[in-house]
Amino acid sequence: MSADDPNDAPSQPEPTHPTADRRRRDASATRRALLLAARARFTRLGYDRTTLRDVAADAGVNLALVKRYFGSKEGLFKAALASTPRFLGGEEEFPRDRAALAEALSRQLAAGAWAEFGEHPVLMLLRDSGDEQVAELRRRALEDFGRQVLEASGAAPAPDALLRAELLVALGVGVAVVRSAVGVRPLADAAPDDLVGPLRDIVEALLKPPPS
Repeated sequence: MSADDPNDAPSQPEPTHPTADRRRRDASATRRALLLAARARFTRLGYDRTTLRDVAADAGVNLALVKRYFGSKEGLFKAALASTPRFLGGEEEFPRDRAALAEALSRQLAAGAWAEFGEHPVLMLLRDSGDEQVAELRRRALEDFGRQVLEASGAAPAPDALLRAELLVALGVGVAVVRSAVGVRPLADAAPDDLVGPLRDIVEALLKPPPS
C-alpha cells in the first residue's frame, strides 16, 4: 500500500454527540438533586412522612423522573442511604487508631457539621416506618457504623468489642437526637475543639484493648 492509502491512517474515535453528553450530564445532575432532596426529607420527617411528590418538588423536577431513576420510595430510601457520606472519614482518610477516631467523631458530631442535610443524617435511620424491609435497611446501616468504629479502633478485638463499638455509635446518635430535638447547651453549640478531649477519653475507655 502507498503511504497515502487511507487504510494506513490511524483510526479516529467516533465523535461524541454533544446532545448525548448534555443528556448524561443533565441526568446525573437530576439524580444528585433528587438524592439531596430525599436525604433532607428522610432526615427531617422520616420515611412515612416523606413523599415522592415532595422530593420531586424540592428538586424541581417531575414526579415521573423520581420513579424512573429509583422505582419507588423504598428504592429512593435505599439510594439515599447508600449515598450518605461514610459515618467516619467522609472524603477524608479513614481513621486508623483511637486518637484519629476521636478527632473524626469530634468533627462529625460538632454543631453545623452537616449543614447540607439540615440535621445529622443518622437521624434518617431512627424514625420508624412500620415497614420491615426499611427497618432492616436501618438496622444494617447502624450495624455497619459499629463495624466501622471497631475497624477504626486499631486494636485486636476483645470478646465484647463490637458491643463497645455499638455503645460509641449510640453515643453519637444520642448527640444528634439531643441537638435536634432539645438543643441542650453547651452540647448543641459544641465545636470540634470542644468535643475532641471528652471524646478521646470516651474512646479510650470503651475501645482500649484489655491488658494482656
